[in-house]
Amino acid sequence: MIDQEAAPAQRPTALGGRILVVDDDRDVAKLVETVLTEAGNQVKTITDARQAMDTFNEFHPDLVTLDVLMPSVDGISLCLQLRRNSDVPVLFLSAKDDPPDRVVGLRIGADDYLGKPFDNDELAARVEALLRRDRTRFEHGKERQLRFGRFIVDLASLQAIAGDRQVPLTPTEFKLLRTLAGEPARVFTRDDLLVGVWNYEPGSDTRLVDVHVGRLRKKLEQAGVTEVSIETARGFGYRLTVRN
Repeated sequence: MIDQEAAPAQRPTALGGRILVVDDDRDVAKLVETVLTEAGNQVKTITDARQAMDTFNEFHPDLVTLDVLMPSVDGISLCLQLRRNSDVPVLFLSAKDDPPDRVVGLRIGADDYLGKPFDNDELAARVEALLRRDRTRFEHGKERQLRFGRFIVDLASLQAIAGDRQVPLTPTEFKLLRTLAGEPARVFTRDDLLVGVWNYEPGSDTRLVDVHVGRLRKKLEQAGVTEVSIETARGFGYRLTVRN
């Protein structure tokens, strides 16, 4: 169980963040630690995945990188444990870079997935983008709401509310919803969303968009949201449609 009450009330204001690296390969773990430390982050490394949850509760990281294939506890299982109690950004680092493996990782709650071997600059850039995106949740101060009947996208509390219940969204899913809901009926191309939601270069990873849209759709359906739907504009991208 993650001790949320013991977590710091405020995130750091500097560009860097607190990163927990979980990887049983000591050489890879050291490389990741070095790259992310040089990028201005505070990094703690764990090579025994069985210690990961205890360290998470003690360290209160702003982001976690997980190896997928580890002998004690695999990254998929750890990600599922994290998602039961936390929406901290998760970046998978794995030699298993086949599309099905990427999709599984993203669908269970990871925010991004980078295959090994990776480019050091790309690793640093992806971590920075995830930290910036997550920090946006704490820095939006305008008390505004996007209302669609009983479905509300609250930009102040950073929550999606369906009737009397909150829709459990990750930071990435909320930002995706906020983007689509901010301009209903507009077709956002996958590149629009890559740039606006992930801060990535156009064309860098359109599959990432498709998987997150699929996850967001499913959560809205499970919450009984009928006021809006996310539709596919074939050959172009996605739009949020308001139902009468």
